[in-house]
Amino acid sequence: MPRLVDHEERRVAIIETTWNIIATKGIENATMRDISAECGYATPGIISHYFVNKRELLVAAYELICQRTNERIDEVLKSRRGLEALLAMCLEIIPAEELTVLEAKVAVAFWQLAQTDDQLRRIGASALDRWNRQIFQCLTEAKSAGEVPSSLSVDNSCSELINVMVGLHITSMLEPSNLSASNQRHLIKRIIDNWKTKDCAASATSAT
Repeated sequence: MPRLVDHEERRVAIIETTWNIIATKGIENATMRDISAECGYATPGIISHYFVNKRELLVAAYELICQRTNERIDEVLKSRRGLEALLAMCLEIIPAEELTVLEAKVAVAFWQLAQTDDQLRRIGASALDRWNRQIFQCLTEAKSAGEVPSSLSVDNSCSELINVMVGLHITSMLEPSNLSASNQRHLIKRIIDNWKTKDCAASATSAT
């Protein structure tokens, strides 16, 4: 008996194949024909059952990559609070692992298109807004727990961290040999450590 087609599974597989092509060949070279061939389909017609055209596929690809990142962030935040939660969240965003490097390559490609595409810009802006609110929550918790000084500007700190992480996406693509995964993690940790109160910083130093 032939296996029933799981249409959602196939749809996701098409999107994931699109990510890989974008990451290796660039978004302009991610043609429906190439995507179809990479998926093992004889013609691009099969893809048209799931996506009307390349634009619809690209929008879905950007939405899903943001969704996947957000799901991982939500998972690590479940059992953490304050600065521990903040660090865990940042490590799910910066391109310091095989998965996040792929996501960064795809995201940077979409950021270029988003300059002239309002729908793609809204998708990216929504993700950044969500991350900003989550960083704000983590720092608010850290303030309540005395991990950071009461004088710390949460708004300014959120802005600093978001912009550093976005910058890491770009610089890691341009100079991968000069920005290792270890360097990225160290940079993020150093930023967060610099916000700590003296008591918390001294405790963390003595524990290492």
